[in-house]
Amino acid sequence: MSEQILDLNELQELKEQFKLMDAKLEKQRILNEMMLEKSMKENLSHIERWYQYRLRVCTFSAPVVSLIFFLKYYDQGIAYWGFCLMIMAVALLELYLDRRSYNALNISNLPNLSMTQATENVIRHKKYRSMSNWILLIPGTALVAWTILLASDFTWNLHIIAITTFTLGISILFGLWQSKKNAKRLDEVLEQIESMKG
Repeated sequence: MSEQILDLNELQELKEQFKLMDAKLEKQRILNEMMLEKSMKENLSHIERWYQYRLRVCTFSAPVVSLIFFLKYYDQGIAYWGFCLMIMAVALLELYLDRRSYNALNISNLPNLSMTQATENVIRHKKYRSMSNWILLIPGTALVAWTILLASDFTWNLHIIAITTFTLGISILFGLWQSKKNAKRLDEVLEQIESMKG
């Protein structure tokens, strides 16, 4: 009889320990989900800010710079006011391409989508980003060349050409680096969505 009481007490103690372990595991699961959600929001927030910056530059900054440049140099001939039109054309093209990539991703709704739909959105976004880079290559190269020519005042001033080329090269490389970082962030978001859904 005393052995039975002892067994019941041990069983009761084991039961209490299992309850405690279950509570700890549940708490850990909730903490993990909260950390995943926070990390996912940070990644998406960073991509959102990157797009908002690009869209603002194309919508406001490029037209203002073009207008100021045009007003200052309109009497200098097509080499100058044509440059303003080129800036506007490239900005409009980039605005369209960025808007299309941004809409394909659907950032605000991405965490709520099924894993399949979220993956499709990210793949479509990456495809549009890649296409955008290729589409902007020719007008972007022409704009860079035109900028270098204007900066050097259409002369072989190697010092000015080198500085302008270096500065433009750094900004282009920075943009490509940011784009790759965003692609990596999106891959992390997909993994986090899979962990939360799966």
